[in-house]
Amino acid sequence: MDPAAFFYTSCVRADGWHALTRFHTDLEYQLRIQEGFGVSGVLGALMDPESARESQVTRAGVMIALYSPRYFGDRGAGIEWAVFRSRMRHHEDTTGAPARGCLIPLCWKPVPDARVPEAVRASASYPGAFEWLRTDGLEALTASGDPAAEERYYALVEQLAKIIAEAGHRELEEMDVADALALDAAFGSEVVPQPRRPVGTRSLAPGTRSPAPATTPRPGTAEPGARSVAISYVGADQPWADWVEDVLKDGGYRVVQHRWRASREALPDAVARARSDAGRLLVLFSRDYFGARSTAPTDWEVAFAEPDAGSPPPVFVQIDTAPRPLLVRDSHVVMLAGSDLAASVRRILDEVSDVGTRRSRGGGTSL
Repeated sequence: MDPAAFFYTSCVRADGWHALTRFHTDLEYQLRIQEGFGVSGVLGALMDPESARESQVTRAGVMIALYSPRYFGDRGAGIEWAVFRSRMRHHEDTTGAPARGCLIPLCWKPVPDARVPEAVRASASYPGAFEWLRTDGLEALTASGDPAAEERYYALVEQLAKIIAEAGHRELEEMDVADALALDAAFGSEVVPQPRRPVGTRSLAPGTRSPAPATTPRPGTAEPGARSVAISYVGADQPWADWVEDVLKDGGYRVVQHRWRASREALPDAVARARSDAGRLLVLFSRDYFGARSTAPTDWEVAFAEPDAGSPPPVFVQIDTAPRPLLVRDSHVVMLAGSDLAASVRRILDEVSDVGTRRSRGGGTSL
């Protein structure tokens, strides 16, 4: 079992991204309490439906399907369902043991019975242990301000985490891409409109050139001061650190990269080291950054505590849509995923500028 893909949340981004990410993050946090902070979930809602055949759904131990009318009409969701059901059948055929609990359908928005695809209706997993959600849907439960509904929501999250923990140890075999390509979508013929594709990928940094990932930060120094920026990042995100450095240098800043060597130093130490080397701190958030080390929740609070009076706050730039740890979930973040390249450059320079330091730092995400 890959702890970085302990469970997979299959959903459609157009069903309400904020509520979907909140649910996924709450579930991931509860699972980490039970299983240890080294485990993570993967939030689906893929930009390209066909990419499901090469996504983490081919190796995750459990899939949560947040279904809705949009979900059952979406081809990407149908491919994810087909891939995971095929993996379950393979497990049952080769081991003789049922893959009970590995696929968990949850009603996100109510769906009339007549609109439930036959492939879903015939599945032993449907409607599952949470049939009561079919009346109003999980989305309504997450949005309710009623204390009783909130209590019911967190009880559901806790129960789900227990089911995932038990089912995840069944060790479903990973599916090869070639086998996934041979599968037809279980349902869905349309592509639900999604935000635009991310401006870059981890192997190809955004921009007009294609820097090769480096094993160590590029040489450079930055003197502390108003026009100097330290970038905190992990090695897997080296191309992005290089790109952000170029953006800042073009804006007239001196830049130094500080790679977080997670195997050697704790997060608060890495961040403090970067802070001390420049006037501003920019942190590259990503799935790799969040999972680089088994951090305690309090590490995030210590690392990114409010700076002393007169000191500028850190600038958070996130390169993907991975759910953030609980204590930085509501931080103001410049999101690169789904953003226009030129707009992302402007946002980064604005955040780092003197104007950016005076802006309100209320919770929320810049999309």
